[in-house]
Amino acid sequence: MVDPDATESPLEAAAGAAGPHAVDAFRLLSDETRMAILLALWEASDPEGTDDALQFSELYDRVGYDDTGNFNYHLGKLTGHFVAETDEGYELRNAGQKIVNAVIAGRGLGERTLAPTEIDHACHRCGGPVVLGYEDEYLYLRCTECEGNIGPDSTEQAPRGTHMVWDFDPAGLADRTPGELFVAGTIEFVREVGLLMRGVCPECSGAAEASLHVCESHEAPPGEVCPDCGTRDTVRVSQTCSVCKHGASFPAEAVVHDHPAVIAFCHEHGVDRTYDLDDPETCGELWEHFMTYEHELVSEDPVRIRVSVPAGDDVLHLTLDGDLDVVDVTDDRAGADGEARRPRATDAPEP
Repeated sequence: MVDPDATESPLEAAAGAAGPHAVDAFRLLSDETRMAILLALWEASDPEGTDDALQFSELYDRVGYDDTGNFNYHLGKLTGHFVAETDEGYELRNAGQKIVNAVIAGRGLGERTLAPTEIDHACHRCGGPVVLGYEDEYLYLRCTECEGNIGPDSTEQAPRGTHMVWDFDPAGLADRTPGELFVAGTIEFVREVGLLMRGVCPECSGAAEASLHVCESHEAPPGEVCPDCGTRDTVRVSQTCSVCKHGASFPAEAVVHDHPAVIAFCHEHGVDRTYDLDDPETCGELWEHFMTYEHELVSEDPVRIRVSVPAGDDVLHLTLDGDLDVVDVTDDRAGADGEARRPRATDAPEP
């Protein structure tokens, strides 16, 4: 029932922090003809071409409208916001491209799933078979025999045995084997962590803000996750976009995955960090190596988190502060007798 005293439209009432610009955008797009215009311009576009624009008559014919005056009205509403008018005709602006891309990627309407399927990759904790599944637009990498890294009681509410979970568009499943999906998900995850850790949202380019979540009573018995936080991680990092609310959560050790000291250490120890979509073996080896990283909450005031990166008999230690900046790097190396150690200079002085 409509409230007769209401002064706001449903869009205005629901907008909240999204602001008036979001209300205006949804209003502009709440018409089938306007969405048809965007789709027709997308269909005409060529990522490798330079002549993508459509003249008014071409666009009119492609949409199949029967009233040029009314069609011009709808096109005018989109022009300047989602559509650009050039000397050559009309073409999508970046905003319009993203609207269509979201639909083409299958978000919202697709019900694609992948039943848990075993891939050529063993669990780094117990050696058991690992399966990859897809449900509700998420990829799940799970062990079939142990508790994994995160479970049903975690903030991700992941299935038992989950090692990692990725936000993944349905279109990514097209024409890919489970092994290729594993690599594609890895590529996307690494890219997302890299952008978020630098304060950039991978979805809208807005400012991403980090927060630390420390399990104060962390207790993870051998082979199990902590009953309080539902993970094996004492410290987890959450990154959330202040604009579109996109976010991700990951263990503290993910923060240093592309730190120069880690890259150099891995290269020196023959850990191959270069792979592509048709190289699931190298990707799997890299995951196995990453899963050996460990972190420890050394101090709460000031916050100090020690991340350990092993390779062979050597271990690289990186210390993070409360802002997730690396403030110390120590390279512990086993000598010929297995006892000698050689420190590496710190990246930044201890505050």
